[in-house]
Formats: sequence, structure tokens, C-alpha cells
Amino acid sequence: MANEKAILVDETKCTACRACQVACKQWNQNEGVETINWGSYENPPTLGSETWMRILFNEKYENSKMQWLFTKQQCMQCTDAACVDVCPSNATTYQETKLADGSVLKTVVTDPNKCIGCNYCRVACPFDVPGYSQKKKGIYRCTMCTDRVANDVNKYSVPACVKACAPGCLVFGDRDEMIARAEERVAELKQGGQAKARVYGKDEVSGLMYIYVLVDEPEAYGLPNDPSIPLGVKAWKALTKPWGAFAAGGLVIALVVNGVINARNRGLEEQYKLEE
Repeated sequence: MANEKAILVDETKCTACRACQVACKQWNQNEGVETINWGSYENPPTLGSETWMRILFNEKYENSKMQWLFTKQQCMQCTDAACVDVCPSNATTYQETKLADGSVLKTVVTDPNKCIGCNYCRVACPFDVPGYSQKKKGIYRCTMCTDRVANDVNKYSVPACVKACAPGCLVFGDRDEMIARAEERVAELKQGGQAKARVYGKDEVSGLMYIYVLVDEPEAYGLPNDPSIPLGVKAWKALTKPWGAFAAGGLVIALVVNGVINARNRGLEEQYKLEE
């Protein structure tokens, strides 16, 4: 993944000001979502077609004291993306954009004109990110501001969320450099007594384009401890390659996946109501 761009997210510096959340909405011209006070500082309560990123407020209790652990949530831009593997209409694909400095911004994108609304990507995603819009009839997600970064005349710009981050929680740069910075920061935190400090995103799901610095287990941040691509997706990918000779087996896998998806879709109805 040499010379590819990534975003470093140092959650130890996040103040939950949510300037990144506002900047994301503004740059992508996404509409506001009508919400209610549902007992949390988190708003909107879920990702969706109009909300491509949000800040999670995670409560941690230790020695009878509560502290916040904040999480920037959005599409993780997996380098081995389950959503790409499972998409039956080829609506979701990898996109590589060469930047002015010679580096590459690799992202997962979905063409809403090809999306058939099956929600396979939603079920397959280990981070439960893709948000299908009943209104727009398509999947929408974080693009790492490809349009903004690729078209800047001064070599390259940075994503809107990074530009808006006053505390320096977010940094945009070469992935190898972002990993090195994260590992250096983790070493500092461990020296300071944060024994659980760790890097998240370096190797998870073959590597993410968002690299996190955490001071607790991933699940404390609302992240899966060991994210993985569902076995059914791997089987589907293997059996549907052009040189695969197991069409019948692929059909069985498809039926199994379809059954799981139908069950899952019934649970998405409430979210759809929020977006209508």
C-alpha cells in the first residue's frame, strides 16, 4: 500500500466538537436529518445517506468514575472490502485517484445508478456502515472527499473533516507515514501509563484507510475487536470468479446470504423511516 493516502484518527486528542461532522455535511451538501433528544449527545443517531460520518460518545466507567471515549465513525475504506465482493450489480467498486503529488487515493465507491437496493453490502460490512436510502434509492458513504482532494491546485488538499479538526485529532497523508505516527503516539501513551493503547486499522480486514489511536479495547469505542469478512462472502467471492466451476455451490451460498439479508432488512425499517 505504498504511496496511498490514509487518515490518522488520534482519538486521544478528540474533543467531540463535531466540527468534522459539520464540515462533512457542508462539503458534500448533505441535508440535515430531523432528530429528537433520545438521551445521548450523539446526533444523528445513525449513519445514513445524508450522514456520512458522526461522532460516537462512548461512556467508560473505571473506579466509579465515568470518562468519554469518542469515536469518529464513517466508512473505513477497507482495502479488502466485503461490500465490493458481495455486490451483485457491480455498483460498489474500488476507485483509484492519482493525486498531483504522485500518490494514490484508493476508495470504495457506490454508483447509485447501478445499486439495486439488495443491502448485501450492509450485511457483509464488518463495521455496519453502508446506509441505503429509500428516498434516493442508493448507498451513500464517506468518499474521503475525493473530489476535493483530487482537484486542488496546490498539489493536494485535505478532506473536509481533516481541515476542520482544530485539536489535531485528524491528519491526512501517506498511509505508511500515518501508521508510523500512530505507532509513535501509542509508544508515548504506553510510557505515560496507558497500557491498553494500540493502533487500529493497520492490519484489520487486510488494512483500513482510517488508522486509529485508541487507549482501550476497540469494543469500548464501538468498534469490533476483530473485524472480519463473513465466511459466506468469502465463499461467494471464490465461487463466482470467472474461472470458478462451482455455479451450483454459488447458488447455495447466494440463497443462504439472501435469507440472512431478508431477516436483516426487516430490522432496517425504523432507520428508513428516519430518512424519509
